[in-house]
Amino acid sequence: MPTEHDGRPAAVRAPVTFSFDVEPHRPDPADDTSYPVVTRRVYEWLAERGIRGTVFVVGTTALANPALVTEAVAAGHEVGLHSWDHTPLTELSPERFTDETRRGKALLEDLVGEAIVGYRAPTFSLVRRNVWVTDVLAELGFTYSSSVLPARSPLHGFPGLPREPFTWPSGLVELPCPIARLGPLAMPFLGGVYLRVLPWPLVSLTWRVNGGGPAPLTYCHPYDFDTDEPFWVVPGTGRLGSRLLWIGRGRMFAKLERLFAHGAGPPLRELLHTADPVGAHAIPGVPS
Repeated sequence: MPTEHDGRPAAVRAPVTFSFDVEPHRPDPADDTSYPVVTRRVYEWLAERGIRGTVFVVGTTALANPALVTEAVAAGHEVGLHSWDHTPLTELSPERFTDETRRGKALLEDLVGEAIVGYRAPTFSLVRRNVWVTDVLAELGFTYSSSVLPARSPLHGFPGLPREPFTWPSGLVELPCPIARLGPLAMPFLGGVYLRVLPWPLVSLTWRVNGGGPAPLTYCHPYDFDTDEPFWVVPGTGRLGSRLLWIGRGRMFAKLERLFAHGAGPPLRELLHTADPVGAHAIPGVPS
């Protein structure tokens, strides 16, 4: 049995699954020529370590760079849809969401030659007022979503949701973004800006205490690894917020090396059995 440094039994933690949101970083994708290069650098890093994960691809990105999709499949990764053009769900009507999601799913399926069953909303923008999305995803043939952050957040959050995998009334499985509570604060410590900015000892401690549940996942983007991108102010983020998008990029591979030192979890579609069935939890704002 694994032990902590003082000899006490360590908490059993499920291995973390690597998930990757492939998307341009700049408002005009035509100006963003670095993300395909960085994406392939990440693919190579994973291949060298035998890690298979889930790669969520934006529809317009797949249209512009189909090889990024086919190369992910060739490397053993699962491919999922990350919306059509990275517009948050909070800005979409049911009609537009349905049409764009159907189009994106069909595009990816043509490229990979198999059913696309996973969906991730941009910026975890599945929130209380758009839970109708879960019905549409099930109707379109998706079997799971990884689209909610079950806590309050500066962008989008859905406090009150289960922190571990669960099933929506539509039958769609949800694999939430893992969060940790530090006093009154809750944060998704295993991915994105948090993983980049937080010092590794704090990430390690938080992971040791919280574990991340039966299906922990880390989520990253090409820009998280792009050490060559010149700084620019991201619209709507401000200078300080934009700085956070650059801090720690040079340390991301080293942090992931530590995170996967004892192995990695499988692609997300192989973790659906960990989800609680419909009715096992109360889902705020959703009739059971």
